Amino acid sequence: MPTIRDRQLSNVYSALEAQRRLDPNVKIDTSNMVKLLATVADSWKGSASTMEGKLNRAGITREEQVELVKAGMSANEKKDLEAILDGGSVPMADEVKRFLEQVLGRQEVGPSDGSLRITGNQAGGVLSGVAKAGSQIEVINLSTTPNKRLHTDDTFALATAGADGKFSGTMDMKEGDIIRMRARDASGNVGNWVTLRATGMGVDTRNAEVALFRFGLTADAATGKVDVVNINASRQISEPGAKIQFVNERTGEKTVVTLNEEGTFPAGLKVNGKAGDNFSIRASDGRNNTDFSQEVGKVTVPGAGGGTGGVDLPDPKLHKDELNADGTPRFQTKRFTGPLFKDGAKPEDVKQGQIGDCYLPSAVAALARSHPEVLQSIIKDNGNGTYTVTFKEQDWRSGGFKDKQVTVDGDLYARSWGGPLYGSSAGDTSERGMEMWWPIFEKAYAQWQGSYDTIGNGGVSSEVFEAVLGRHSDDMYGLGYQSADKIWNKIKTSIDKGMPVSAGTHGESESSRYTNTGVYANHSYSVLGYEEKNGERYVKLRNPWGESEPFPGDGRNDGIFSLKLADFQKLYQSIYTVR
Repeated sequence: MPTIRDRQLSNVYSALEAQRRLDPNVKIDTSNMVKLLATVADSWKGSASTMEGKLNRAGITREEQVELVKAGMSANEKKDLEAILDGGSVPMADEVKRFLEQVLGRQEVGPSDGSLRITGNQAGGVLSGVAKAGSQIEVINLSTTPNKRLHTDDTFALATAGADGKFSGTMDMKEGDIIRMRARDASGNVGNWVTLRATGMGVDTRNAEVALFRFGLTADAATGKVDVVNINASRQISEPGAKIQFVNERTGEKTVVTLNEEGTFPAGLKVNGKAGDNFSIRASDGRNNTDFSQEVGKVTVPGAGGGTGGVDLPDPKLHKDELNADGTPRFQTKRFTGPLFKDGAKPEDVKQGQIGDCYLPSAVAALARSHPEVLQSIIKDNGNGTYTVTFKEQDWRSGGFKDKQVTVDGDLYARSWGGPLYGSSAGDTSERGMEMWWPIFEKAYAQWQGSYDTIGNGGVSSEVFEAVLGRHSDDMYGLGYQSADKIWNKIKTSIDKGMPVSAGTHGESESSRYTNTGVYANHSYSVLGYEEKNGERYVKLRNPWGESEPFPGDGRNDGIFSLKLADFQKLYQSIYTVR
């Protein structure tokens, strides 16, 4: 602990150090910074508790907060803050470091450096503040994103700061939600993230969401421990700081884990257990379900793999990312026996899973729009737990195609909570209720090509069109170098002819063009149609995730959206179809 002379400040800092010894994720963030600085701001004008209330006053500006602290700060307290800033043992959020530097006079107060500050509370869903004039304010609600396929930096543009630096915008948030935001200036430079807990909207009733489908559990028989990881490491388990309780239903043991500032498990997390154990998962945001009485769901530690019921055929090998370091699978299979088709093949049936094969589900969803009857004819239930999919294979001698039949069973690799690891159908994902045609198509395609790893590292949608329809590809590349009319005619002609169409975005090297667009680099989308209205031409698209579309969207979050042709040409680099 750094040398701190002020007794109150020392007590508060010591309490933070004690918390960190129990939980290595504890840090000084904006929520506990005020309590720390209130002990410095106190003076004959008010006690620490009084100053804490003033520092938390709705509408107070950063300049006013800094002046309050400086007004009550003694020379020794200034030295204490310098010791905490320069040699403290409890880590600090960037926003806290900047605040202390401003209090100590090391950094200018205000947004002239491109930083951002909030003014007022968030009553009415309004987020207001000050940033560098002309800056775009990027924001994401980390309390509502865990069950979506968003990264913690997948922001949307809330507002633009005016000439006076002020900005204001409305977003979907409730009391207690954790909001992360930053300012991007006209040159594209971004400031540090600012995180706040929304206030001014009444009672906090929204508990932390939990993405059970991201729990990865692996038993280590030698240690009696279960390794717990986030299988989508760049996405959230829940909101930052949420507490997750694991209850081993075999032993009754309870383990509580605090998620880090990115909303994911701390590295090296282990809980006591063994293969086959079921864990009841409960969560609290610190305000709701603090007794962990309400269950989110259950997860199971994989044990012996293999399906049951009917014929058991060899399964395509997992993608390399789903293997342990020793090459053993991190997931086991489960036999799914739902109906092959519920109401025919539809684009919305198709949802991409853990694997990076977006070109495949985007192509199959496009085929479900253009040729649902073909999909229904080539995927057959054999009545014994197996299915046969008849693909079209290139016949190099004739220049045409020949049938290639692939037979697979209903065993699908499953996540710890029970749903499929890879492709799944929308809606019911239970073993007996899930519509099977799309997961079976994907499994048969992986079997044909060699493994899930073979198909899960990128591909071309038109090759999938060829494999289903036996028609040769007719693609268009370099959309940025084509005329808008040529692109429009390509899409319109293909759709009018009843052909499937998909479109691919630019690679990760050009990810900056996708900032705040809601469209993703290195991704494939189904083209569902086109429309002309009010003299503007639009392309109708679908994200194969079955969710996530440009803000503000239509509220359905089904992945379906329309883009103006000019925006489509900017964001997409290729169109895939067949003759």
